[in-house]
Amino acid sequence: MGENYAFFLPVMMASFGVVFLIVWGWHVRAAGWWSAAFFCIAAGFSAPAGFAAIPTPLWSIIADLLFATGFLLFSQALLQRWRPSWLLPVRLSIWGGSLLLCVIANIVDNLPLELVASDFGCFLLIALPLIAAKGHLRGGADRALFAAACLVALDNLVRGSTVPLTLSAGSDFLTSNYAYLMQALACIFGLFLALSALATQVIVLLGRYQREAMIDPLSGLFNRRGFDDAVARIEAEGGHGGSLIVCDIDHFKAVNDEYGHALGDSVISALSQLIIAAAPPGAIAARFGGEEFVLFLPGTNAARAAEVANDLRESFTRTVAVTLQLAHVLTASFGLSTVQRSDRSIHDAIARADEALYEAKSRGRNRVCVRRALSSPAAEPVFPQRIVSA
Repeated sequence: MGENYAFFLPVMMASFGVVFLIVWGWHVRAAGWWSAAFFCIAAGFSAPAGFAAIPTPLWSIIADLLFATGFLLFSQALLQRWRPSWLLPVRLSIWGGSLLLCVIANIVDNLPLELVASDFGCFLLIALPLIAAKGHLRGGADRALFAAACLVALDNLVRGSTVPLTLSAGSDFLTSNYAYLMQALACIFGLFLALSALATQVIVLLGRYQREAMIDPLSGLFNRRGFDDAVARIEAEGGHGGSLIVCDIDHFKAVNDEYGHALGDSVISALSQLIIAAAPPGAIAARFGGEEFVLFLPGTNAARAAEVANDLRESFTRTVAVTLQLAHVLTASFGLSTVQRSDRSIHDAIARADEALYEAKSRGRNRVCVRRALSSPAAEPVFPQRIVSA
């Protein structure tokens, strides 16, 4: 065994253990499995140092236990991304069977059997997740991780199959070709596996931060930024036209004052769920702040949008107060407009829907008003308005 590998491998594996531990601290669950796995492998590669300090055959069994446990954790880390806890009893059985054979081989002093049992156990533990990955690979980082895991699995399979060639009869394990190849290849493939796994965890983090930047945490709908981004994607794909619905809960301040902000949040959450249920496929729903919601229906005309808005209004009035056990019926007002070819952006349609919402409020609330053109102080609206009321 080369002294450089003997020193470098435990340090490298432990370093990745620390890195993944930090990522796990950012609430990325799979990173915890990766961290524990790399710490186990680092401790396994440190066993020779322990043997040098306290010579005892137990170090061999300890190393087998650490490597088997490390690969069990590797399999769980991989499956956490592709298919969580898949075949866990089978993997535990492989782990236990491999260790049992290693202990028996150690007792009868059969080093080749011990190495074969350890290598094939590790191969099976990391090979099973590769089967589960079929159909679950998402993007280049996943494919790189799959390739790295394949190389690690192949390394264990080939090494276990060639023990008679790399471990001369009567030779010392620490100075054998087997030990050298084991550490040299572990250095290369382990680095590839760690970097690939780290890339997937970074992608998870970036995806979470992007969702947090785009999603309103209370309602689960888009916020303003997320709404604009979603609309921009539709426009980039050639989509055009549609209808805008703007919704506002009537007398919402009174709800907060009478029942408290916690129940007010429950009202907002309940309306959000109704919007999600009522929104047709392809619709974009957002909470713009407070009790104001926006629903964009691409390719939908005003008549169909008015039906959606009115159904939503009736559902809100009929169910939310009863569900939350409120003494008073809750209502909401809706403004509706369609996207015009002359609009500079979707916000022109939102402005018209806002005017329709204000009209609904002024006409007694709990109704849907439609406006196709912005009004001006000097003139009446060019296009007629339609009101759908309770």
